[in-house]
Order: sequence, then structure tokens, then C-alpha cells
Amino acid sequence: MVLSPNGEIVACGSQDNSVHFWRRSNSRDAMMSGYQGKPRSLSFDNSGVLLATGGSERVTVWSFDGEGPEGTAPGELELHVKPITCLTFAPRGMRLASGSKDGSVGVWLLDQNGQGDAIGAVATFAPISMLTWRPDGRALAAVSSQGSVHAWRVKN
Repeated sequence: MVLSPNGEIVACGSQDNSVHFWRRSNSRDAMMSGYQGKPRSLSFDNSGVLLATGGSERVTVWSFDGEGPEGTAPGELELHVKPITCLTFAPRGMRLASGSKDGSVGVWLLDQNGQGDAIGAVATFAPISMLTWRPDGRALAAVSSQGSVHAWRVKN
């Protein structure tokens, strides 16, 4: 579950392989379905425009720009060969980091529609359990399921 930065939207991955989100202003529930597995990792960017979700090998990014994601196609980011375990947006800009059970970490540059390209990737030797950005967004750290910590500089 994740709350948008302004507190307006609550999003949650569900057992039925969907993402539900609720807008506090109108109490509406919307559902995005079609996931191959339960969306376990969700992250909003700092503006609250993009919601990245992951549970299968693919990162799905919904744009809340304008009227929101209802009736739109999400961005689909493919790099990992095993399910996504964690997602986090950089403190500034439209960069997203994704970690996977395959031990890979990807960094993506996205546009306002949730589309984007990988701008970097690394492989570790154990599933990634957590990712965090340095506050200035110039470095990314990953923790593996075996307790090892990896850190990399990331260009803006």
C-alpha cells in the first residue's frame, strides 16, 4: 500500500492481481487489472503524477496526469527476468529504480505518461529487498536478501 505525496490517493496491490486506488476527495474506488502476479511493490513519484507498480517481471507505471489513469494505457518497463521486489522514485525528476528477485537493479528515465527507457542496470548475486536514493538523487543503494549492501553513483 502507498499514499500519494499530497495524501489524496491511496493505492494497494490486491490478491486478485489488481491495483485498487481510492481518491479521498470523492471516495471513488478504481481498479487496474491484468497483472501477471500480485502487485507487491508500489511507489508514487514526488509530484504524485506517476504510480509505479510491480509484482511480475514487468514494471507498470500509471499516470495520474489530467483525469487519472482510468481508460489509459500504462507504461510498461521490461528488464528483469524474475518478479519485481521493490520500486522507488528519485527525490527529484522522473527517475525510477526497480529491484528484482533475479538480483538486478534497473534505473529508468520516465516521461509524464509513465513511458520510459532503462538508463542503467546492474546485477548483484541475491534478490533485492530494498532500494533507497541518496537525498540529492546522485546515488542509489540496494540491500539484498542476504544482507549485502551495494551503492552506485547515478547521473542526473
